[in-house]
Amino acid sequence: MLKSINDAPLEIADPIREFWPPEEWDNAASISFLESGWQWDSRNDSTRGGRVACGTVIGSRGGVAITAEDSIGYFQINACNFPSWDPGTLYNARQNAGTAHSLWMDRGWQPWFFSAQQLGLL
Repeated sequence: MLKSINDAPLEIADPIREFWPPEEWDNAASISFLESGWQWDSRNDSTRGGRVACGTVIGSRGGVAITAEDSIGYFQINACNFPSWDPGTLYNARQNAGTAHSLWMDRGWQPWFFSAQQLGLL
């Protein structure tokens, strides 16, 4: 479901425009929509509050292992990957988008594997 940057709430659209090149704005908006429904406070904590170790395989989808995570905010940034950070900072739209952009610079759309596949980005 491709979304336009113009559909996104300004709170996330502005940081997307700040960090990504214009040709990626719609892709970034679409990824963030698929990940969080554009809910700034979206959280997927399959660590169950730390009772399951980050990275523990908890299932599979289409033959791809699903691991325990604590993913936060518009881009569902996995706080497990930033253990020295206060996870609450990832609720900030600019911090969330900036961290997502850094991941994108290093690995393309792979960190959002299922969403990126759905969009044909992988």
